Order: sequence, then C-alpha cells, then structure tokens
Amino acid sequence: MRKFMLLAVASLAAVLGVVGIASAVNPEQSLIVKTTNTKAGSPAKPKSVGKLNVETPTKPAEGEAGTFATKTAVISFDKNIVFGASKFPTCSLTQVEKDETKCKTGSKVGSGSATAVFSGQTINLTVKAYNGNAKGTKIYLLVQNSQFGINKALDGTLGKALPPYGKRLTVKIPTNLQQPVAGAYATLTDFKTSVGGTSNGTPYAALKGCTAGKLRYKGVFNYSDGTSKTATTTSKCSK
Repeated sequence: MRKFMLLAVASLAAVLGVVGIASAVNPEQSLIVKTTNTKAGSPAKPKSVGKLNVETPTKPAEGEAGTFATKTAVISFDKNIVFGASKFPTCSLTQVEKDETKCKTGSKVGSGSATAVFSGQTINLTVKAYNGNAKGTKIYLLVQNSQFGINKALDGTLGKALPPYGKRLTVKIPTNLQQPVAGAYATLTDFKTSVGGTSNGTPYAALKGCTAGKLRYKGVFNYSDGTSKTATTTSKCSK
C-alpha cells in the first residue's frame, strides 16, 4: 500500500479539514441480492443458485465522502439458501494476500469489484473471493488496485442467523483500508461480489426451498463514527 500511503500523506491536510466537523454520518445504504437460478430444490437435494450476486451501494450524504469508512458489513441470507463451502478446496488468509495465484485450484469461488472515495478521488478495485477453511465458515475477499499498491483481504465469517434468515456473513474491513493514515478515511461507495460454482457435485450456494415466492436478505452496516444502517431486500424464487 506504499503508493496509497504517499497519496494519503500528500492530501492529509485537506482531508483533515473536512473531517473536523463532528457529527453522525447519514449515508443512503442499499442492499441488492440476486441469484441467477431461482428454482429451488429440496432439503435433501438443494439446487444450485448458479451465481449468488451481492451488491452493497453506499451513497454518502453531501460533504460526507471521505469523512468515514465502513467497519463491518453483516449480510443475512434467507433460510432457504444453504452453503456447501465445506466441500470446496481452501486457501489461507496469509496465502491469499501473499500470492493468491498459488491458492488451490477450486478455492476461488467468486469475483467482483468495489469503489471507494479517498481524498476526493474515486478508487476502483477488483475483488476476488476465496474459500477460507474446511469448515466452510470463512471467505476471504481480496481487494486490489495496482496503481495505489492495494492488496488486502477482507475477512468474512459465515455463521448462523436468526429466522427468517439461515446464515449470515460478517465481513470486517481492515483498519488500514478504512483509514490509510490518521484522519483520512476511504469511504466505500459500492461493493459487488458474485460467488458460486460446484465442487464434487456440491454447489457453493443452493436453494433447498422457496417460501411465498421470495427470498429475504438483510444487511447491517457499521461505520467508523459509531453509527449503523440497516437495509433489506428480496429476490424471486420458485419451487
């Protein structure tokens, strides 16, 4: 992140002038979730969703871009979506960041893109998703931008969620991506990830049923100033 840090230092004074205003941020937070296959299987034989596409657009209020960062995002998935990550090859967080080209074949389970605003500039990043452990409870989202020397993985943990949801994914944003230098924040404005695939006949994400023709999702987003936003959405499904 050397180039990114140099840019931060060069523009720190201007950024500090903006963030000096002490007030709760109020971004417009959205959640968009789609599956490329909408037809459900059964609990005994879930059917692959094809691709599970998740997008989290964040629109800062006027003057807020660059004054805060997203710390964590918690995405809850409908109870009818099941994950088969434990059947997929894995790649450790260390290996993902050191040299992801050496991760096991099949451990890469998705890709995407992201944008952030830092010091008045929009930074575009690529995203690669890797299955993290044999228990199927970890996913690492590698964000990269060669221009600014960014190569860092977001740590995601897949666990149980309360009804009407089945699983929830908690993603932590590393501190040095939130705030590359003291007082200078990188405000995430969009994050898109598409995951899927099959390993030994087991889909990464599958549908075991469909309730009332729709799947429910919820996102809780926690920001660096202590505020949070909740967004909900649905997608179609059929039996």
